[in-house]
Amino acid sequence: MRRLEKPLDDTIAVFEKCIERIKDQGLKQRLEACKQEIHDASREFDSKVGEAMLHTMQPSNMSNGVTTGEMKKVYTNRMAKKLAPGREYYDKLMSLPLFGKCPLCSQRTVSTLDHHLPKAHYPTLVVSPLNLIPACQDCNKTKSEGIPRYAHEETLHPYYDDVEGFSWLKAKLVDTRIPVNIEFFIDPENACEPLTQTRIEHHFETFKLAKLYASHAAEELAGMEFMMRRVYQVSGGEELRSFLRETAVSYRTNNKNSWQTGLYQCLSDNDWFCLTRFQL
Repeated sequence: MRRLEKPLDDTIAVFEKCIERIKDQGLKQRLEACKQEIHDASREFDSKVGEAMLHTMQPSNMSNGVTTGEMKKVYTNRMAKKLAPGREYYDKLMSLPLFGKCPLCSQRTVSTLDHHLPKAHYPTLVVSPLNLIPACQDCNKTKSEGIPRYAHEETLHPYYDDVEGFSWLKAKLVDTRIPVNIEFFIDPENACEPLTQTRIEHHFETFKLAKLYASHAAEELAGMEFMMRRVYQVSGGEELRSFLRETAVSYRTNNKNSWQTGLYQCLSDNDWFCLTRFQL
């Protein structure tokens, strides 16, 4: 997961912008009457998410006769839709990730905003910038409407959880068959608190990242086959090992936990791959 800068836009300012064009005065008045509970919910979210305490934040319905469906429409029709009054805030959040990459999987392109706590259960947070994470469609759909019951069930939040300072994504060769089969797994090697490790593992499983990374690694190996074989044939296995290790270092400099970092480190550490694989 990649860290993102925490949005500074005030939730009430976003909400007011979203509802400013509503012509139904009865609906608008009911929505405006909810501003305090929306403000309070956003503050509670902000105080708890960094401590992995969101599981203590109880799902709730709106007051003042506002339905969950009406709050959902504030997001879908008045923030997410093109030309909507709140679209400027949507676009600002979508522009946060470096290279436009989804921070949840670090691989696919962002195409939507994910509600960290789902809008069906937390309607007060539907337009809170703190609850909206730029994401790819696959991560958004995979996470679905589930809510955490315990701290270790809270997926990582890019605005609050910084796990970029230590290595935790690793890879290994499953066997010595060709084509090579790579498996990704989590192992921070005691570089973080047990709860952080458990949450990283939960995030990894929730978004099905092992399968995603293995697929991309297989494609990468196919694309690098010629280059690696050439290095081996011209300079030998130890030079191939050096090439793979330097490639891993290059990727690690940019992202310690990219699948490429894990892949090339794994390959450089494997004697069979460096010394025997390209004899076959």
